[in-house]
Amino acid sequence: MDDEGDFKKARGFLLTYSALVLALWYFGADLTQFKLMGNEVKLHQRTDSAWLVLAVVNIYFWFRCYQRVPNLGLYFDEPMNDLYDRALVWVTLALKLNHSNLLKTAEEQFAKNHSSSRTMHDRTYHAEATARRDLDEDQRRNGDEAPDLHRISRETRAKMHLSVAYNIRENGQPTSLRGRWVDKYEPGLLITWPVKAFTIARGAFVTPWFTDHIAPLVLGGLSTLLALWKWCEIQFFTTGLSQAVLHCF
Repeated sequence: MDDEGDFKKARGFLLTYSALVLALWYFGADLTQFKLMGNEVKLHQRTDSAWLVLAVVNIYFWFRCYQRVPNLGLYFDEPMNDLYDRALVWVTLALKLNHSNLLKTAEEQFAKNHSSSRTMHDRTYHAEATARRDLDEDQRRNGDEAPDLHRISRETRAKMHLSVAYNIRENGQPTSLRGRWVDKYEPGLLITWPVKAFTIARGAFVTPWFTDHIAPLVLGGLSTLLALWKWCEIQFFTTGLSQAVLHCF
């Protein structure tokens, strides 16, 4: 069975039909008459339900496409996960998240392990997203018992290692000695959600994941909502407004 081919066909039908519905809505098309196979067709009954019919057909194409989305197609693929990790690292370093706690701990450990004649200088901070690396190691050790990336919690997915590297001076004089202190860090929701939103927005331009799997469903949902809104407008709002005007006279 060609699942990928079936998905492409379903996606093509959804995109074509949704684009048609959006065009009809945008240009205010009169759905009481149209051409079918070269013949002029004019609707005489239940013309106020034409937009409802369009919405129902669009819903069918939407579910047809959704059911054929490839396995894990709605989750980040490798390029998107790369973008997410890089964005998480960039935001963490740019906002200096947890730097003060990291430096304080590093200084405490440095004082325990070195004499008072030695001091820390030229500090630089680094960050690394570790979830995928740790998961690969877990899968190597435990095989199928280890969870997949999309099954781990948000906290585990966002785990990071923050480190501070520094040069060591002896009595104020530079030396060839260097040090490094590493600590774990888990950013909260206020960090991970905006980072994920940014990743999706950026990924829409630089990777095919969004346009292949997400955009068709979004477009189909939008066109369906607009068709239903147009039907409600004709069925209820316009009728109600007309009756209100008549009551005024």
